[in-house]
Amino acid sequence: MRLNLQGLWQLSPLTDLSIPQDDLQLPGAISQVLPKHLSEQMIAEQEWHLMHDFELTQQQFAASAIDIVLSAVSGYSQIRINGRAVMDCDGKHQRYRKEIKGYLQLGLNRIEILFLEQDEEDLLLDEESVSSHCSLVNQAQTEGTVLGIWDMPYLQFIPHTRLEHITMQQIWHHGGGCEFKVDVYFQTYRAGLVSATIKFDGVSFTLPVDVRCDKVSALFQIEAPLVNASDKPYQLDVMLDGQSESVDVVLDPQTNVQHCVV
Repeated sequence: MRLNLQGLWQLSPLTDLSIPQDDLQLPGAISQVLPKHLSEQMIAEQEWHLMHDFELTQQQFAASAIDIVLSAVSGYSQIRINGRAVMDCDGKHQRYRKEIKGYLQLGLNRIEILFLEQDEEDLLLDEESVSSHCSLVNQAQTEGTVLGIWDMPYLQFIPHTRLEHITMQQIWHHGGGCEFKVDVYFQTYRAGLVSATIKFDGVSFTLPVDVRCDKVSALFQIEAPLVNASDKPYQLDVMLDGQSESVDVVLDPQTNVQHCVV
């Protein structure tokens, strides 16, 4: 289960206070509500404040973990939850993700995104909060020097088990054909009846999750694989405890194992 942080975000200037506040919707550039005489370069050279209020129900707040997820963020920004800094987005990675339940409260909450001048000494980034090499993430691209957020920010609620990363292995046979092995790694927070669904090339496996382990696996037989078909890739879909991820897969005899951090 996820909560899209849609609706109006209040945009305020932090540099030139003569610029009026306005409301905008994400995804998109912050210039969509700014005066037309401001070029994208002028906007990128200033500091800005985005603010959005949202509510959490009892059911949502009861999740074992709650992540904030932002993708395709251009420019450096700091993320604050209820006034506390939780994460930096430095514009170098495709996805940023952070567990934030400890910063949230039942009912009304506030998220702030501050586009600031980057200070390397104050970075809050850590290896667990970024995904830079994984093709699982939406491939929406940041728009160069155009300041904005190009995917919808959202909260991911994790009732029992967190989807952590996916390993894909291509096993090629000398006589033709190949096998495609998928390992789905997870972290369990709370025991419960949880299953993982792994779908590839029209075949789907639904596998029970053993909380004593840290992964589930599925093996797919590909009798007549399309090789190096980057224009028509296969699609892998993984669903686990309300979380879902999709990745395009190109079958290639030169490829062995690929790792994707969610």
